[in-house]
Amino acid sequence: MASKGLQSILVPTDFSAGAERAFERALRLPLAPKAKITILHVMPADIPGTLRKEAVRDAERSIEKHLAHARTLAVERGLAPGQFIGDVVEGNAAREVMKRANTVEADVICIGRHGRRGVIDLFIGSTATRVVRQTEHPVLLVQLPATGPYTRPLFAVDPEHKALSVVKQGLSLLEEGTPVSVFNATPIPYEDFISITPDHLVSLRKKFEKEGEKSLRALLKKAPDVAFTPIVRSGDARTLVLEQAQALNADLSVLGTHGRSALNRFLMGSVAEWVLTHSTNDVLIVRP
Repeated sequence: MASKGLQSILVPTDFSAGAERAFERALRLPLAPKAKITILHVMPADIPGTLRKEAVRDAERSIEKHLAHARTLAVERGLAPGQFIGDVVEGNAAREVMKRANTVEADVICIGRHGRRGVIDLFIGSTATRVVRQTEHPVLLVQLPATGPYTRPLFAVDPEHKALSVVKQGLSLLEEGTPVSVFNATPIPYEDFISITPDHLVSLRKKFEKEGEKSLRALLKKAPDVAFTPIVRSGDARTLVLEQAQALNADLSVLGTHGRSALNRFLMGSVAEWVLTHSTNDVLIVRP
């Protein structure tokens, strides 16, 4: 586990309740002693001149309110006022968020989700969609109120696709000593295209689950000294990840993508897209 803590967190804000939850979650992540939290509000570049000055003034006042709130909470976290930075810029929201993430070398981008409607909006052209698709930085989509550190994380990994990198990124959001459930869904090849008797199906599931658990345990031996609980089930990963998160009452799900070339496909029908769309907890998306 990353013992030094997160050095830099970027929190895009539109001053909504969802953005406020993202900010409060950022404050409760494991932070380095001199960590920086950047709050960024992006205004459209095409606001008419007669309204622009007023819009900028309102945005700057809202940022100051965020910073004042941050400084109040800083006392309980042992943080200094100078560790919080607020800024208002104009331009394309997703582009400016990614540009700032690069500038501040963000360890994670925290983005608030606005309830169930926000989950749906995420996949019809929102800023969050474009950031998740294009950034190289881990993106934490926050939905739950942050009452403390994450305590019931579920890491959904594929041992064949740079899973160790996903595990390490997920660990960076956890307090040291947090037990971690690591889940792998092992599909039966061509299950939907061949005829299988119920008894044969049970036998196949046991076979693939046994092989999957062997691969998962081999992977976790390479991870830091953490209390991992490996969980392997056979079937449709989209359904199983959500079921497992619900069964564990997980407050965080961690998933990886398969790189930039596959990311558009990932957002149009894969496991990660399905989990992002239907999850009721926070989700960390990592590009290994």
